[in-house]
Amino acid sequence: MSDQESISIARQSFDAWNAHDSNRLLGLLADDFVSESDNLPALTRGREAQRQVMEMYIRAFPDLHFDIEQMLASGDHVVTRWHSTGTHRGELMGIPATNRRGEGIHGCSVAEIKGGKIKRDWVYWDGATLLRQLGVIPAAGQTTAVH
Repeated sequence: MSDQESISIARQSFDAWNAHDSNRLLGLLADDFVSESDNLPALTRGREAQRQVMEMYIRAFPDLHFDIEQMLASGDHVVTRWHSTGTHRGELMGIPATNRRGEGIHGCSVAEIKGGKIKRDWVYWDGATLLRQLGVIPAAGQTTAVH
């Protein structure tokens, strides 16, 4: 596949996220898809597991949106720098809805694309900034008393 074809597939995955369309996303994934994220406790294996991850984030942030800042392709891999926004309206991994907005949460995804499908991805994003914006952890510059 050309770099442009790989970028197109990676872009389509972000389009599916922005449309909140798990079926469209799953259609882009290989049968043996695996995802690794620094913000999830374990690997996500398979399409249905990825559907559950997507639905968890959409329930928590019904207006979740990703803006792509840059995409670079090399061989079987596409690196995407992005930022996201969304309002925390539902429970997320044990954190009850705060109704606060997460703005400009930066992240980077690396997708491995083989045979026209996303076989694997690695997703790294700034969870600490999101937790600060939601009021779950102290804002930058705030200190807490340590005894």
